[in-house]
Amino acid sequence: MSAEGAGQGPGPEPGSEPGPLCPEHGQALNWFCCSERRLVCAACTELGGRCRGHRIRRAEKRAEELRNKIVDQCERLQLQSATITKYVADVLPGKNQRAVSTASAARELVIQRLGLVRSLCESEEQRLLEQVHGEEERAHQSILTQRVHWAEALQKLDTIRGSLVDMLTHLDDLQLIQKEQEIFESERT
Repeated sequence: MSAEGAGQGPGPEPGSEPGPLCPEHGQALNWFCCSERRLVCAACTELGGRCRGHRIRRAEKRAEELRNKIVDQCERLQLQSATITKYVADVLPGKNQRAVSTASAARELVIQRLGLVRSLCESEEQRLLEQVHGEEERAHQSILTQRVHWAEALQKLDTIRGSLVDMLTHLDDLQLIQKEQEIFESERT
């Protein structure tokens, strides 16, 4: 058995307060078995004990080591907390400002581009409306021209019909036969 302490073997500590007892030997658990990582009594470390030959330390020494580890861990956590607090105080506001600036610039760019698109759309709308208006004017002009043409055609037809009615009512049979060629030629024109 390798026990800590010069010339002292594991044994009950004089003046130590009674604590939990070993379920096997009924003695105070004043020692720590490093191999099994548990509290043991002095009898567990002696001849015939389950931890004989293991590396044994005083429980107080192990507790002191654990306390030191916990203190070290707390110090590391405190350093991490300080680092995070500094990051939150120093870095995040700058990132926030950059995010606001970037968003503002992006917003302005979107507004600018949409303004350009709107302007192009308005110009194209105006061009197309003018084109439609021009087509409408041409269509109206064509309709007016056709009306004049058909009005003249109706006038001619009325004149021819009037002339034919006049022939029917004023010409006798012989005159009608003589005018036959003239009648049908006027109908063709």
